[in-house]
Amino acid sequence: MLADEDRLRITLLGTGIPNPDINAFGTSTMIEAGDQRVLIDCGRGTVIRLSQAGFSLGHTDTVILSHYHSDHFSGLFDLLMTATIQQPFANRGGPLHLYGPPGVEDIAKGAWIATGPDRDIRVADNEIDPEHMRIIPHLYEEGVVFDRGGLKIIAIEVDHGEFIRPAYAFRVEYRGKVFVHSHDTRYNENLIAQAHGADVFVHEVAAATAQTFAANPKAKVAIDHHATPTDVGRVFAQTRPKLAMLTHLVLLPPHPMPIGTVMAEIAEEYDGTVLVAEDLMTIEIGKNVSVIPYHHGAKPR
Repeated sequence: MLADEDRLRITLLGTGIPNPDINAFGTSTMIEAGDQRVLIDCGRGTVIRLSQAGFSLGHTDTVILSHYHSDHFSGLFDLLMTATIQQPFANRGGPLHLYGPPGVEDIAKGAWIATGPDRDIRVADNEIDPEHMRIIPHLYEEGVVFDRGGLKIIAIEVDHGEFIRPAYAFRVEYRGKVFVHSHDTRYNENLIAQAHGADVFVHEVAAATAQTFAANPKAKVAIDHHATPTDVGRVFAQTRPKLAMLTHLVLLPPHPMPIGTVMAEIAEEYDGTVLVAEDLMTIEIGKNVSVIPYHHGAKPR
């Protein structure tokens, strides 16, 4: 029987895009392996999704950011402040360690200023240690970002557009289990080269209908920064994960492409099983791969 400490557990807290959607919050993924717990990205609503999934807000003191689009880090400031409250729902016991591309130091400095009014009140009330509301910045480049307790997280530079450099995908390894998350990227050979051998490969996708482009010409800007269904099919065909999943579905209004059409275009390139990720899904990688929707028992923990 596989011991719990041998499993790699991933909770997809948020799978959405910048468009506000009550069912798909900003990108955020909790990684658990042994006694290690790391949050990758911290988009809109992360604090709410952590609570729904049964995590305390102090469940981890480590956050890794893939890039600096708002839907990947706008929830950071909520997490930074709210998790310092010394109550069972929060209870972070120290500062927040934030790993990011160039610019992470600016986020740390700005966050200290922005959280000042809340911090001053709570310190005056003897409610918190002010240092628990501090971000400790860690600058990273392509390669190993985190390596502790057998959990290794490797940053893979991807192509999210000319003005969004660098941007990263991640390969997560633990006791022979492998999880890969593309984050935001166009079709990218570097990601393909480093995504082989994945048990689970989660990839973003973007598509728009002719009617959407006609009604909203600016939709092309967004679509051009992402991978099309055909692109994603080619990526999966070349990497052959045990399980392929779609996330961050950029299917723009006013005439969004039906998900069936997206799947059909992927199927032209890839003949394997493809699932669509949803907020609060739990993926467990052990002797097999289990995907547990939130409403089918992912909570309580």
